Amino acid sequence: MRIGQVSEKYGISVDNLYYYIQYGLLVPPRPKSQYVFDEKTLEDLERVLELKKLDFTLNEIHKVLSLYRISGLADAQDCRELREIFLEKRQACIQKRDRLEAIVGRLDRKIRELSQRQKGQKSRIGLPVRMLDLLCCPRCSGSLQVSQVDMDLRYLYSGELACGCGYRAKVWEGILLTPNQDQSLYDKPDTSRELYKGLPPALLSLFERSYNWMGERLAKMDLAGQVAMETYVNAWFFMHNHLGWLSPQGRYIVVDKYPETLRMYKNLIEKQGFELDILYIADSSTWLPLKEGCVHLHLDFFAVNEHNFYHHSFLYERLRKFLSADARLLGTYFYFENGRKSMENLMAQYPEAYEKNFSRDWFFQSLKESGYVPTDWEDCGFTTDSGANLGFGFHKKGEKMHLLPYLAKRDDKSERMFEK
Repeated sequence: MRIGQVSEKYGISVDNLYYYIQYGLLVPPRPKSQYVFDEKTLEDLERVLELKKLDFTLNEIHKVLSLYRISGLADAQDCRELREIFLEKRQACIQKRDRLEAIVGRLDRKIRELSQRQKGQKSRIGLPVRMLDLLCCPRCSGSLQVSQVDMDLRYLYSGELACGCGYRAKVWEGILLTPNQDQSLYDKPDTSRELYKGLPPALLSLFERSYNWMGERLAKMDLAGQVAMETYVNAWFFMHNHLGWLSPQGRYIVVDKYPETLRMYKNLIEKQGFELDILYIADSSTWLPLKEGCVHLHLDFFAVNEHNFYHHSFLYERLRKFLSADARLLGTYFYFENGRKSMENLMAQYPEAYEKNFSRDWFFQSLKESGYVPTDWEDCGFTTDSGANLGFGFHKKGEKMHLLPYLAKRDDKSERMFEK
């Protein structure tokens, strides 16, 4: 029987048959330079296929075939040796079965835990009452009066906020909604976190390095009695995955233009059970209903970049009035090294974008002009491929995109210049 006929009859590829021949499992006659599978070779092949079903390796199969070839098991010693091989394989299979059963048991427990966690009742959490003293009218800086409220001693769940000058806002599901709703045609709320999907390992490693850099600096800060704020969380959100670094005695503000995104993150954060006082503000501008100088720390993971997708200004220049005199800026700036094509793609996809976005020199110069000086920073490296990711679809493969975590504070010299 020719090799092609054998392949068809036994349902095994010709390549595998040649491999078995080269490995020495099959030794067919070869008259006229073509393999012919005689009765003995077919018998060996059937043994090979049977032993493979019994989970034998090719090396183990070779040992078994050798015993058949030596004596045809007529020798009692060969028969005993083959019996020992089968016993060892049986024991190995029992051990493998036990290990797999143990793994299945652990997986079952994890599945049950996750199922119970999904079914668990989440306590009702709204806008913390102790955050109300941070609010004021963004038009006239007057006090906001609250009416038509649903609240208890700790949380405000819904209500109307108004100022005598005519400014109006409301609380919806514990989220403060301002009149500044998003009007951009080039963005949408990422409630299923599509931006986090499809990130290649190299870029994820850069994220983690910058997270760790920021975390090390954050761990050295005493946030008790302080207010920390993070903006533009629809893109990337540092605070969400690093709640353990935040002091329960601190107060936190999370700002984004999409109420849907804030609601999604609010639910995820509350399920983690850190019991932090967080004020969620849905506002598409930097014209926030906050008192001047109330924020002691601004957290930025792509927020400065995200701001320049839709504005031709520097984020910290716009937020400066909300930052205290001793405020610190802790973040990660993304920049291109010779990223001409990437920037062309960005400007085509986001016509509102600023051409100076993703510029390291512009970032540092803008910090200085806004009255801040970097006290610490580090280039975590670069990636030349952001993958087929929704968040970085403009990144041209081959061009270097760097992540630069930084820590900055008010510059006294710049402060005196602003006062003049």
